[in-house]
Amino acid sequence: MNRRSFIGKVGRGALGISAASCLLGEGAVFGAAKKPRVKNWTWTDGGEKLKPAEQKRRFKQFRKAGISAVLFSSFNAGVLACAKDHGLETHAWTWALCRGDKELLEKHPDWYDVNRLGESAADKPAYVNYYHFLCPSHPEVGDYLAKIVSGLGDNAKLDGIHLDYIRYPDVILPVALWKKYNLVQNEELPQFDYCYCEVCRNAFKQQTGEDPLKLPDPPSNAAWRRYRYDSVTKLVNRLVQVAHGKKKQITAAVFPTPTLAKKMVRQDWVHWNLDAVLPMVYHSFYNEKPEWIERAVREGVTALPQDRPLYAGLYLPDLHGDDFDRAVTFAMAGGAQGVSLFGGVRTIKARR
Repeated sequence: MNRRSFIGKVGRGALGISAASCLLGEGAVFGAAKKPRVKNWTWTDGGEKLKPAEQKRRFKQFRKAGISAVLFSSFNAGVLACAKDHGLETHAWTWALCRGDKELLEKHPDWYDVNRLGESAADKPAYVNYYHFLCPSHPEVGDYLAKIVSGLGDNAKLDGIHLDYIRYPDVILPVALWKKYNLVQNEELPQFDYCYCEVCRNAFKQQTGEDPLKLPDPPSNAAWRRYRYDSVTKLVNRLVQVAHGKKKQITAAVFPTPTLAKKMVRQDWVHWNLDAVLPMVYHSFYNEKPEWIERAVREGVTALPQDRPLYAGLYLPDLHGDDFDRAVTFAMAGGAQGVSLFGGVRTIKARR
C-alpha cells in the first residue's frame, strides 16, 4: 500500500525490464502493429544522486523499453532536462490529500479528515502512520492544493502534473490486505469511515437538512455517499482548471474500477475532467489472476467519456514469469491505451 518503498528501486535501478528486449515498443505492444495513441508510463523517483552518465543510461533504457512518459516523485532541473533530451514526457507525481507535512499538522489540524468516531487523521491516522488525509471539503485545502498545482505549472520543463492519493482513506482495504491488518471489512467500520468534520457535517446539513452523524445508518445513505464523491470530484476539477490554465496535462492514479473506487475510497473518477486516468489494476491486491485486469480495464473504459484515455497501472512485484506479458495483453484487450509500471527491480524477457 505504501508506494514510497518502491520508488527508489525503480528509479535507480533497471526499471524491471530488459532494455534489449524492447517489450513495449512505441505505439505498439509486444510487436503488434503500431498504434499512435498507445503511450506507456512509469512511476519513479528523480534519481538526483545518479551521475550524469547513469541518468542518461536510465532514460535511454526507459525509451528502449517503450516508456514515453515518466511520473517523477522528485526531480530537479537537470533530471527533467535529461529526460526530455531522451524524448520522455515529464510529469510531477504529487501526493494530494495524503499530507503529513509537519507544518500542516501543527498549524492546521482542523483541515484533516475526521472519522465516524470523532478521531482526526491529523493525530490518529488509519492503518499506517503516514495516512494523514486532508478533507477535500475544506476551502482552505482546495486553496492549498491549487497553489501547489499552480507552482508546478510554472515549471517550463514539466509536461504535466499527476495526482496521487486524491481520495479519502480506505473505508475498505483491498481484500488481500485484510489479513495484514487483522481486519474483516465486510462493512464500513466507523474508525475507517471519513469525513465527519464540522465542515462536512454543516455542508451536508445545508444540502439535506440532516446531520450525517445522526443518520440511522450513515454507510447506507445514498445522499451522504454522493456528498463525499462530489467533494473529491469538485476538488479534482478545480485542480484541472488550474493545471490547464498553465497549459499542463493533468492525470491521476485511481482505484482500479469505477465501482471499487467509489466503494473503497469515495472516488467517482468517471466524472473527473482529467486528461487521462491511471487506474491501479493491481490484481493481486484483490486476490485475482491477471485475467481480471481485462475486466477491470474494460469497466473503466466503458464508463469514461470516449475521448478520455485510460492507462492501466501494473504492479511489477507480483508479475512473475510470463505474467507481465499476459498482464499487458489483458490491459490492451480491455481497451487501455497503454500501461504504467510500478514497483521493483526485475528483468522480464520479451515474448518470442
